[in-house]
Amino acid sequence: MTEKKDTPPLRTAVLFIAFNREAPARKVMEAIRKAKPPRLYFACDGWRNERERERCEKVRALVKLVDWDCELRTRFNEKNLGVMMGESTAMDWFFEHEEEGIILEDDTLPGQSFFPYCQELLERYRHDERVWCIMGNNLMTEWEAADAASYYYSVHGYGAYWGWAGWRRVWKKYDVKMAEWPGLRDSGALEGHFLNNAEKEEAYKLFDGQFEGKIRSWDYQMDFARILDRGVTCIPNVNLIRNIGFGADGTHTVSEKDRRNKEKVDEVAFPLVHPKHMLVDAKRDLAYFENYIRPGQFRRFKDSIKGLLPEKVDQAVTPLLSKVQRKLGIN
Repeated sequence: MTEKKDTPPLRTAVLFIAFNREAPARKVMEAIRKAKPPRLYFACDGWRNERERERCEKVRALVKLVDWDCELRTRFNEKNLGVMMGESTAMDWFFEHEEEGIILEDDTLPGQSFFPYCQELLERYRHDERVWCIMGNNLMTEWEAADAASYYYSVHGYGAYWGWAGWRRVWKKYDVKMAEWPGLRDSGALEGHFLNNAEKEEAYKLFDGQFEGKIRSWDYQMDFARILDRGVTCIPNVNLIRNIGFGADGTHTVSEKDRRNKEKVDEVAFPLVHPKHMLVDAKRDLAYFENYIRPGQFRRFKDSIKGLLPEKVDQAVTPLLSKVQRKLGIN
């Protein structure tokens, strides 16, 4: 692990989004506490029933860990908005007050160098409209970087905003409803974006699912807006975030055997080495898609079975298939 050296104090605001999982939320809050951001925004969604109330209140009580010199703002919802609206409206709130900042959720545990890494790139690309956001996680830990740069540029990848940073200028282009999707899908205007037909099919399936309400997430809308804006993301050459949400309590990360469940977290070395040219590493993007996004045979089988069933039968069978999927630890 590379030790970070000579990093400046954190000047950047942090948004922390949590819900009802006190143990992982505490770990992330402790990491934020160590980084000491000057402004912390703490958002929690409301409970769905009285049984869940105590769990949510324990998470909200983590506000007591804020013991450094910090401007603290809280947004504790009285009603449950769900993952899609709960998280997207928390980010709306954050970017209403901040031009730029770092976003962490209760299952995204950062190494300490994540904070100065984000801060430096936020400042470097503040007015560069080509850069969409700064990612903290890198699932492609097995990939050997071609040069000494601290990060690379990507235009592919879907979901998995596991610790990231961005600007108000980008969030203003975000549309949680993806209103433009059907027209652009049917126009064929997006055809030239994709690496191959498999990526196109998967992206269309994800975007259709999100638009139709079959998927209730907030982050595929970010991917769609990025594609429309022809933006690039900055991805570190080492993994700076550990997703600690894999397991039965996870919303989208339900299996600890999921191949995206990477335990290894490194610290990026400073001073950062910036890429010489803003060129997208298409070969690396393709390898990432093949290894971590393209659905496996079981999921393709499950989707084909579900597509043949009437809606009521589909709703009854889906939990059983998902249970088998979790038990086998496959996507």
